[in-house]
Amino acid sequence: MNNNYRWRIIALLFLATTINYIDRQALSFVMTDGAFKRAILGLAPDILLTDEHLKQFRIQMGLVDSAFKAAYAIGFLLIGWLIDRVGTKKGFTIGIAVWSVASIASGFISTVGQFAVVRAVLGLGEAANFPSSMKAISEWYPKRERSTATGILNAGSNMGVIATALLVPFLMQQFGWRGAFLISAVLGVLMLVIWWVSYTKPEESRGLSEKEYHYITEGRDVADQTAQKNRFSWLELSRYRQTWAFCFGKIFADPVWFFYLTWLPDFLLTNNQLDRKLDLKNFGIPFLIIYVVSDIGSIFFGWLATNLMKNGWTENKARKLTMLICALSVTPIYLIPSVHSFAGVVALLALATAAHQGWSTNVYAMSTTLFSQGSVATATGMGGFLGE
Repeated sequence: MNNNYRWRIIALLFLATTINYIDRQALSFVMTDGAFKRAILGLAPDILLTDEHLKQFRIQMGLVDSAFKAAYAIGFLLIGWLIDRVGTKKGFTIGIAVWSVASIASGFISTVGQFAVVRAVLGLGEAANFPSSMKAISEWYPKRERSTATGILNAGSNMGVIATALLVPFLMQQFGWRGAFLISAVLGVLMLVIWWVSYTKPEESRGLSEKEYHYITEGRDVADQTAQKNRFSWLELSRYRQTWAFCFGKIFADPVWFFYLTWLPDFLLTNNQLDRKLDLKNFGIPFLIIYVVSDIGSIFFGWLATNLMKNGWTENKARKLTMLICALSVTPIYLIPSVHSFAGVVALLALATAAHQGWSTNVYAMSTTLFSQGSVATATGMGGFLGE
């Protein structure tokens, strides 16, 4: 019997994260469409967009983005708590269903107010992704492999951006911005079915060999098994230092990442200091470069921490060294305001996003070892809430 069944689970979580980010990131590319801008501004299709119109559009989209982020933060807190109580499978099912409905509704909105409401619902549903995934990793992986598993999972977010950059501009050209939202939303519905049919806990899985089950649970002593059933409230978790170590790791990183996701297409399209603008015919190529490198960073830095631990390093030392390297690798992005080369800016962004994802991978992996299985989703939700 196959002794690597657990890697099917991370493939499932990778796919879910990819689709999560396609549905989320579609807006950043739809925002570049003139017809969408006119719809949001309430303008006739033949009206010429002025600089004043574009300024108003950015303000309104900032409000829409704020609605998403506020709901996403609250969703982290609430759904993380819910997942620890109803279980990984049911909790994530609820999240996927909610974000899929919101994605479908995005194709039917007519005003900025309606869009803000739809994006808020989307945020609530999508907040289930990482609490569910980290709880699943804590259930399916031994401690020393969780960094690698988390790195692969986290790479799904970048793969989602890559897929969006390649898919959504094409869909907009063929079907308009409404069609782009609706077609991408179908992926969420398919994921809902795949998740419900495929996911089980290790002790309930028919495809898991006894040898692999013992490998997964290796190092979990009687105290660990008892602790897995413990569910701590937000207040109880807030009394522990490790909770704040995890939360501060999220606070320092998450706002930067969401800034990249939301405004990067607009930055490359409208930045007048660059030697060339983003070419709509090759729209996805710069993002393919940036986020493929980000994926490499996510997986590499997850592997690095795992490899150090396998070679005798304590988790504390392995993570701190890895995260220090990530932090130092971000700093060259400071040079972007003085760089006029489009290729140079893309290279700096790629390095920064790779290092950022390496940092994020290790912070998320911390949650699976700092907290009992019964509280992983709740703690991850707290970190996500504060990180927003």
